[in-house]
Amino acid sequence: MRNWDKITLGKFQQIDAINEKPLSDIDKVLFSTCIVFDKTEHELDNEDPVKVVKMTEKLTKIFQTPFEPSAFPKIGKYFINYDISKVTLGQFIELNYFMQDKPVQHAHYILASVSNKRWMKNKASDHRRKAEYFLTRSIAKIMGSLQQVITNFQAFNEEYKKLFGLDKEVSGDVQEDAFNKRYGWIYSASQIAEYERITLDEAYAMNIKHAFNDLAFLKAKGKYEVEQLKKKTPNG
Repeated sequence: MRNWDKITLGKFQQIDAINEKPLSDIDKVLFSTCIVFDKTEHELDNEDPVKVVKMTEKLTKIFQTPFEPSAFPKIGKYFINYDISKVTLGQFIELNYFMQDKPVQHAHYILASVSNKRWMKNKASDHRRKAEYFLTRSIAKIMGSLQQVITNFQAFNEEYKKLFGLDKEVSGDVQEDAFNKRYGWIYSASQIAEYERITLDEAYAMNIKHAFNDLAFLKAKGKYEVEQLKKKTPNG
């Protein structure tokens, strides 16, 4: 156990969760030691104290050693797509959901959403299997790629920031509505499917830029129709 390469994403997530708990520093170190060295609390309690000290020292040395995260084109057997403009609407919705709170805890799901084997497309049916695979990869391999996906996702969203959010004139004041928060993207996908005269699954499979262009049109159309209705209403 000499460096970050030995700590998997799954173990890093467990350690990160422990550090968020209101525990003493020594308890955090001991629980983290159990995780990294695959020990139960009982096993660590009954371990030779000298060996425990050596393990905690090794762990402390690792966490005191900085590493420069890099965005790798390939992690294990999966290639990572960093170009958000090439993902599907379904992939985009997945990314949006998993990035809402503590992305590092959802890193395996995020990378599963933007990865595929050579010559193969990203498939929703493979998502869980891929996510479980990334949990076993080194955090030194994962972190840089995760950061790059997040950065590119945010940059892509910035290009379409006028599209996000509901127009109060069209939809009323429902931006914080529970339905919109939970099902907003599903509703948007169903609107695209209806507009394109395709199934919902086909809408999810659409390229994200194509889907966003549809949503931009539908948003403008909705606003136009409201304006026309106001003109026809005597007190509009």
